[in-house]
Amino acid sequence: MTFSLRRARVAAALTAAVALTALAGTGPAQAHDALASTSPSDGQTITENPGKVSITLTNAPDTGLPGSNSIEVTAPDGHVVSSGDVTADGATLSIAADIDHEGKHTVAWRAVSADGHPIDGTFAFTYAPAAGEGHTESAVAATTAAAPASAAPSAETAAATPASAQSGDNTGLIIGAGAVLLILVAAGAYLIGRRTKANASSAD
Repeated sequence: MTFSLRRARVAAALTAAVALTALAGTGPAQAHDALASTSPSDGQTITENPGKVSITLTNAPDTGLPGSNSIEVTAPDGHVVSSGDVTADGATLSIAADIDHEGKHTVAWRAVSADGHPIDGTFAFTYAPAAGEGHTESAVAATTAAAPASAAPSAETAAATPASAQSGDNTGLIIGAGAVLLILVAAGAYLIGRRTKANASSAD
């Protein structure tokens, strides 16, 4: 009787040990994947357009179903700046994004973990472009604004040309008037001379 009781206790202990081992072995396999990191990171302030936004999971996601994994990047003004399809590289999912609006950008992502369960989340980052980029834009604007000013001397030269021509025309008129005046003086002198000669002949 004692021997049978001892055997029963040993069998029960072995059964419990096997059950615990089985549970311990299957526990990690049943755990869902999780977000390991993002690029840009959550709360980060960037000064240059990265061209894309990425998330990295603890395991490679299930990419068997098209469209099951998604990343959407929204600018501060509310419009979506991400475009194209999500690409997978191991445990990293990425999407093209043109980050050109200053301020806080929100990223909403969704993925299918390796065990087939969907997971999702959000994070945010801030875009603050470097001051040098603003200076470049200002320089371009200043160059464009200065272009008409550089053409001003040509306009002044063009405006001065008619004035010179007008001066030449005035000179011609003066010379012509002088010639007419000389002719009139000569004609007057001739007439006066003839009248004087006629009067002298009558007196004789």
